[in-house]
Amino acid sequence: MHEKLAYAIKHYPWVQRLYRVVMSFLFQVWGMFTGFDDHLILFSAMSGDQYAGSPRVLFEAMKKDPRFSDYHYVWAFTHPEKQTVEGASVVKMDSAQYFKTALRAKIWITDVNIERGLNFKKKKTVYLNTWHGTGPKKGGNAVAGRKDYDFSRVDIFCCDGQYTHDIFIKWFNATDESMLWCGRPREDELMAFTESDRKKIRSELEIPEHVKAVLYMPTWREGQLQGLNYAAWEKKLGKDYCLLVRAHHFTKEGLLSEHSSEFVKDVSDYPDVNKLYLAADYLISDYSSAFFDYGLLAKPMICFAPDYDTYKQNYGLFMDLESEFPNGVFKNEDDVLNLIRNMNYKEESAKCGAYCAGYVTHKENATQKCLNRVLELVKK
Repeated sequence: MHEKLAYAIKHYPWVQRLYRVVMSFLFQVWGMFTGFDDHLILFSAMSGDQYAGSPRVLFEAMKKDPRFSDYHYVWAFTHPEKQTVEGASVVKMDSAQYFKTALRAKIWITDVNIERGLNFKKKKTVYLNTWHGTGPKKGGNAVAGRKDYDFSRVDIFCCDGQYTHDIFIKWFNATDESMLWCGRPREDELMAFTESDRKKIRSELEIPEHVKAVLYMPTWREGQLQGLNYAAWEKKLGKDYCLLVRAHHFTKEGLLSEHSSEFVKDVSDYPDVNKLYLAADYLISDYSSAFFDYGLLAKPMICFAPDYDTYKQNYGLFMDLESEFPNGVFKNEDDVLNLIRNMNYKEESAKCGAYCAGYVTHKENATQKCLNRVLELVKK
């Protein structure tokens, strides 16, 4: 039933409007009769699918920060029975208990949304939205059929540059006053990694030091995503390379099911994507925000998107990747393999680092800036 409702809300504007008006009113009334806890913080990451990302970084920082010693924490998960978070309670995403917790909480922290498309935030609640990435694909109300994004009640919105600022204002209905120019907390770690960290992570992943690791991270799209011709990749790249495949959490099925080899490592469930970025020597993706995380490390990136033309037409992009992205868009696996084998690594690294820097202009100390801003608003 939940999946059918979610589909209807996404694809039928009149269902969106009816759902928002009716449910928002009901939750606002419910909120009038629900107590408020000045020391309760509600967290969610990736709509409840993960204990990860910027919300996790902020949560772990809060536990160590004496300024938050009087607070208690609740994490929302789609499957709370599978999650244990030290120092926090868990609640099922979109359940009655979830919405009751949201109505009672003084602070909301998420990288997608807390209100689930509704409008029931109390004025005294402080709402921090870190968002989950900077990327080329259209989002928010720019997506066909979506007119339900309204982040006008977000108090703090993490912003890493003018590109994301303009998109959030225009297509998510965020406010200029909410923008905190700081990047995202989960990216702070990327700035702090050392060479010894890289060697340790590669050792954990069983990647020999002489082997070049190619990280393949295709983004989500509707329908099943076809995997690469892994046998051809192994034949052409040989023993001096390995392929790390990280499927999007919505599209894991089928990407690796037909291949088994030491050359290919399935890292879809690896808990920390930042460590994968550090371990990798190259990133291959398509329309993913991974480009603007990995790009902070200034290493080669390749845009491989065989469905680029249809994706651009049917879903839409904010960027013209064919003209803007380093080396453009590759639609053939052989062309990607030729680039990897023949590239000047130093030149490609510099080119990709400069490309990322053109979009991400604020990228350091986001965690402390977020915590400081939250406490500033709490005191008000």
